[in-house]
Amino acid sequence: EDRGMEPYEQLRRLAEGQDAYGEFVKKLCKKADQKYNSGLFDFAKDTLTPRLDIDDKVFKPIVEDLYFPKSPYEFSVLPAEILGNVYEQFLGKVIRLTSGHQAKVEEKPEVKKAGGVYYTPTYIVEYIVKNTVGKMVEGRSPRQMAEFRVLDMACGSGSFLLGAYQALLDHYLKWYTEHSPEKQAKAVWKDGEAWRLTTAERKRILLAHVFGVDIDRQAVEVTKLSLLLKVLEGENDRTLAKQT
Repeated sequence: EDRGMEPYEQLRRLAEGQDAYGEFVKKLCKKADQKYNSGLFDFAKDTLTPRLDIDDKVFKPIVEDLYFPKSPYEFSVLPAEILGNVYEQFLGKVIRLTSGHQAKVEEKPEVKKAGGVYYTPTYIVEYIVKNTVGKMVEGRSPRQMAEFRVLDMACGSGSFLLGAYQALLDHYLKWYTEHSPEKQAKAVWKDGEAWRLTTAERKRILLAHVFGVDIDRQAVEVTKLSLLLKVLEGENDRTLAKQT
């Protein structure tokens, strides 16, 4: 919503009725799955979420807290990397139900043993990516890039993969703009005076080149979310409408 890809306040309006959580799942989540095809709302795999019963007294205040004036955040200007770091803070935690049916938030045993969850600062990611991925792709055409793969075998919340993906986006855009961009209609389009990669090409680059593995399923989900946000970074309803 903040990025202008969905109508503003649609979640808030939905929460004004009865059974807000049920309506949220039935209407917004299922619509998002059909529109973005991201796997984040795949209820064929996630059978728990639609069966949850969450009271309006619990759900509605959460929704209210997402909007101004209660929320001080403007998500349209927050980069995907920052959101990834926010979610990373929760990766080391697990919810345990006590015998008295209370929820306790605790550190995972492996995190406690390791002394915490750590993320790599952006400037270190950029330096390493520039001197590895950057050097390997330099001067290579899309055809020469066909077999190129990047794997982070302990990806955490995806900071290195986000860095590698950004380097690949920059490389492809530079190559297209230097080699008759007007003939590359599927890959780039002109937004005013500047050439931009199409959303379809950004998605293709992600699926063709970027791979990650982690022992923690939650970490993999955070990485997927961050990369999906990165695909749509800089897009809004106007730019998406032009492309579709």
